[in-house]
Amino acid sequence: MPAEESLRSKKARMTRNALHEAAITRVLEDGLAAATVATIAADAGVSTRTFFNYFDTKEDAIVGLGADVSVDEGLADDYVYSGSGLSTLAEDTARFVREALLIGSVDPELPARRRRLFALYPELVSKSFDRAEALEEIVAGHVLRRLRHLGQEFSTEDSAWRSARMLTQLCRVPLNHAGQTIKRNPETVEEKGGTPAIFDDSLGLFLKVLDRLR
Repeated sequence: MPAEESLRSKKARMTRNALHEAAITRVLEDGLAAATVATIAADAGVSTRTFFNYFDTKEDAIVGLGADVSVDEGLADDYVYSGSGLSTLAEDTARFVREALLIGSVDPELPARRRRLFALYPELVSKSFDRAEALEEIVAGHVLRRLRHLGQEFSTEDSAWRSARMLTQLCRVPLNHAGQTIKRNPETVEEKGGTPAIFDDSLGLFLKVLDRLR
């Protein structure tokens, strides 16, 4: 059964997200060169020492690439032990991939602000890819757990992992499509009422395409 997030885990997640948001805000205000670890930590209400418990550099804080890159345990268990069967596996996995790869935040403007930073400082993009790559491997592990929970069997461990990675990559398509839609037409975010609605549209199209290919 899904395990509730521990108080310690919740506090760590909130601190990590606060540092991530503070880094983005500070760099947008002062510029990448002028922003410092000390000011970012102060903005997040923690010490510089605490900052380095989560991130090695201010660039890592901007993209959320920390030593403890992870997926929330409660989120993962809700996905793995869902009562849904194989019929909704693609949809469930696409939604899980989205939640896992996007840093949670109470600020709905955070994704747009992050994209603005990447446009200003292209050198940050490679770090963003590094974070996504590390997270994707963790996500694939949870996808494999879901497949086994559903009773799927594999001839070898290598085959199991290759299948999980393939499903994870396939189910990133709606997220990537939604991102491209926003990039081409930023005004659609307001028109649709937020990025989740755009993702839902992309997910719906994704499921229709899969259904037509059966």
